Amino acid sequence: MEFALVAPCALGLLTGIVILGIAITNLVQITNMAREGARVAAVCGSVAGARMPDGSGACSDAAVAIYITSHLTAVPAGAVSPQIFVCAPAQAAAGTCTTAGVQGIENCQPGRIVEVDMYYDQPLYLPLVSDIFATNGHGAWRLNASAQATCEQ
Repeated sequence: MEFALVAPCALGLLTGIVILGIAITNLVQITNMAREGARVAAVCGSVAGARMPDGSGACSDAAVAIYITSHLTAVPAGAVSPQIFVCAPAQAAAGTCTTAGVQGIENCQPGRIVEVDMYYDQPLYLPLVSDIFATNGHGAWRLNASAQATCEQ
């Protein structure tokens, strides 16, 4: 009798823990790849004729975005679209790099800041969990990642 009362609660708690673990794993992964993408963009944009570190070709915004998305192993392909901005250090410090900066790593000059922003809408899989924790109308939790790196000299 007691098992019949406790089992649904325990199963719900266990499922919630698994879903939270998946979401945190994906958040860590997109955060790490935003940081790695910012580093790659800062190095690539600073050197004329630079090649991608994985040998996939010449450096460009599209090549850096492909580099980022191809290294996301737990996040489904095509679910993340990185945005790359270049701005002055004062704009980056003020948090306005995405609004005042320019896109294009070719604008990366020594001392400027490269910022990579991306998000992933993590599905929450269960209606009860998504009703409580969803941040959009699709029953998903939006995971945001942003990283900055200084253009190389």
